[in-house]
Amino acid sequence: MKRIITAAALMLITCTTYAEGETKFVAGVAAAFSDYKGDSSFPVNDSGLGLNIYAQVRANSWFGLEVGYYNSGEFSSDFVSVPGFEDGSYDMSLRGFNASAIGYLPFFQNSESGLELYGKLGLFDYDIDLTIPVGNSQLPGSLGHETGIYGGAGFIMNVSENIGIRTEAVYYNIDNADLWSLNLGVEIGF
Repeated sequence: MKRIITAAALMLITCTTYAEGETKFVAGVAAAFSDYKGDSSFPVNDSGLGLNIYAQVRANSWFGLEVGYYNSGEFSSDFVSVPGFEDGSYDMSLRGFNASAIGYLPFFQNSESGLELYGKLGLFDYDIDLTIPVGNSQLPGSLGHETGIYGGAGFIMNVSENIGIRTEAVYYNIDNADLWSLNLGVEIGF
């Protein structure tokens, strides 16, 4: 039910912003350099290379809504004497969908290229995959599901009216861990 209400609210906002006449649609892909630091209950401390894919509707030059797919890449750690876990090498990754509102601060608006600073705040809904050591083999497993809030900031260097290079730092509020992602990619406007 919560997902239906969220989807309806996003659709209403999208239709409202489309009526303003300045609407721009943007799609992009980025390399996600992720850093995961777990607490003592699940002590995985590693970095991974993943993927961030997103689509966005820009209401005007100051505001937009974005939905995306995030894959953190793989985080590995050797567990020795961790309560509740067998000793061995564990691999985990996060993947799933997110939605956010974005506020922009554009510079050089009247030129074809320019710079835009932005901040975003949103919700994520991720699955946590885990590879578990069993004897001499590895078995796929799961740590379950994580839903929460994330926020970030970044900038877009527009190289033309419809192509931009985007860099952002994002923090995900995950239970018992810190997850940061530095994303570097390209976006295309329609």
